[in-house]
Amino acid sequence: MDKLKKILKRYAGSKYVLTLAVFGAWLVFFDNANIVSWLSDLTDVKSKRKQKIYYQKEIQHIKENIKELSENTESLEKYARENLYFKNDDEDVYIIEEDEE
Repeated sequence: MDKLKKILKRYAGSKYVLTLAVFGAWLVFFDNANIVSWLSDLTDVKSKRKQKIYYQKEIQHIKENIKELSENTESLEKYARENLYFKNDDEDVYIIEEDEE
């Protein structure tokens, strides 16, 4: 503890240490490219990369579905019946919605 007090007394009056401290505070808090905004931007970039990967997987999945629907008429009919509620003229469609709790 005594060593720390001696070091602080030795450098406390130094104009270089004061200048360095002010410069450091300026870089951390007040500059346009400060560390706080840099860290925030870094987190945004990581989030956007995760979103990019997610959407690339979704696009691949949709392309596979389109390929399957364009090649197979049975799967196209199944998709139209399940998702778009298409029906034949002699059929009735009943939509049963489940309660989400």
